[in-house]
Amino acid sequence: MTIKSKRGSNVTPTEHKLVVKFAKQCLREICKKQYEIHNGATGKLTYEHALKQLCVDTKYRGQRSCGGARRISIDLGDYRNSYTHFHEYKSFENDPVIGNISGCNDRELLLKCLVAHEVAHHIQMRYGRYTRWLKNNFRKAHGDGFKNIYRELRRTLINPYIEPTQKIA
Repeated sequence: MTIKSKRGSNVTPTEHKLVVKFAKQCLREICKKQYEIHNGATGKLTYEHALKQLCVDTKYRGQRSCGGARRISIDLGDYRNSYTHFHEYKSFENDPVIGNISGCNDRELLLKCLVAHEVAHHIQMRYGRYTRWLKNNFRKAHGDGFKNIYRELRRTLINPYIEPTQKIA
């Protein structure tokens, strides 16, 4: 199944495919029955429906990445510069699950972390109002609703692959 996407003119097809692959992994995870995400119209969110509702844009402009109800936009600057850390927002940078990552030489894992962060915003904004455990706290950009979604994505897709010598938080 395909996902809508737009590759920036200075992004390689390989980089773009990697971001799309990671976005699909995040959607597949969050669509599992245990998370009970609802889409409003037909009830439980399915992976197929989630794919149709998201557009993935990639760019290389030294700008921030972002996620919203209809799309995520990923800037590949840190990925290309082979950064070994992933900085989170101050309000949760020291969280043991969703906090900063430092000393990581796996740049694809750090890119996946960025994609998971933006997909969490997408799920929050697109489906939060329809999902029982999110409907009371989905509005704040980096509030509890976002953190709960992001925590699940990090816990299952990223953190198990962080080496013991690397640090979370």
